[in-house]
Amino acid sequence: MSRKTVRLVIIGDEVLSGKVADANTPWLLRRLRQVGAVCTGVDLVPDVVDRIARAVGTAADEADVVITTGGVGPTHDDVTMDGVAAAFGVDVVEHPDLVAALERHIGDTLQGAQRRLARVPAGATLENLGAYPQVRFGSVWIFPGVPALLRHKFEQIADLLAGERMPCTAVYTNLRETELAPILEATLEVCPDASIGSYPRHGQDGWRVLLTVEGADVACVEHAVAALSEHLGESVVRIQTDFHPEDDGGLGE
Repeated sequence: MSRKTVRLVIIGDEVLSGKVADANTPWLLRRLRQVGAVCTGVDLVPDVVDRIARAVGTAADEADVVITTGGVGPTHDDVTMDGVAAAFGVDVVEHPDLVAALERHIGDTLQGAQRRLARVPAGATLENLGAYPQVRFGSVWIFPGVPALLRHKFEQIADLLAGERMPCTAVYTNLRETELAPILEATLEVCPDASIGSYPRHGQDGWRVLLTVEGADVACVEHAVAALSEHLGESVVRIQTDFHPEDDGGLGE
């Protein structure tokens, strides 16, 4: 099964300034890994139309799917729709179905800022998911920045991003990273398609470093783990197959 590539564009002066902690990126990265998608990059940009446009345009060229978060409210600094429209050279228009959805939710006399919520890039489609539709422009999914809303809406499209989860095996060793460095290089010489991560810990259950071995398929991982184990010898404390730290909140510090 193939894996979709996804790039995130996180939008908001409040995140860049440190006024608001970015809760969306780490959550999305974990969920994308869980559903079997591969994140190829994250861009954090201010509420500036041309900066949003450049980030979205680049992301759309480099990934199957783009997810934007933030900047879709009714205030002057909510310019994500303008940025996405600029990225593809289209106008921003009121979508009649969004107007109708807002009228059902707010009332039948939308005024001023309320009407801004119906603005989308011309040609955008609405995924009729829940009480308020999700806006999509081609491969770009335009999400709100409020974490609770983003999470709710992401779960409604998660199946569309689903692929085979990346196989991963954990190898625990009592060697130090300085001792491991030449071993990892030697392993990657014979298994160049594998990816090996090294995460040191101190005085934890008899091991010093956790190594994660990943690859496009199980055969690649098994080959790399066998080669790595041969180099490590008795320094291996234990091996854990089907290792998915994202299910337990990540590897931590």
